[in-house]
Amino acid sequence: MSTHAELASKLLADASIFFRTLAEQNEELAEQMNENATVFEQMADLVVTEPNGRLEDMSHAELAGRLLNDAAGFFRELAEKNEPIREQMNENANVYEQMGQLVSADPLGVLD
Repeated sequence: MSTHAELASKLLADASIFFRTLAEQNEELAEQMNENATVFEQMADLVVTEPNGRLEDMSHAELAGRLLNDAAGFFRELAEKNEPIREQMNENANVYEQMGQLVSADPLGVLD
């Protein structure tokens, strides 16, 4: 069984891969998407190794939750603009939002 922090780490890592793919496909977005990917990779590592660690005034788990929610918002924006991927992006957004809430509230909890 995986903890919320472990699952959040996996989703953050997946999002970073997605951002890097977008960067490769769109030169105009490359710098921002690569920056996003780096942040998501760093947080994926922090939340799984030290879920209760802190950066400034927030726990790694809370920061991971915020990033997951940010990713969900990005996926929803993509869904609005791209009919062929709308359903998948909205499903992704739902998963990221749910996991964001879970990891923020209880990083060491186990998904039922």
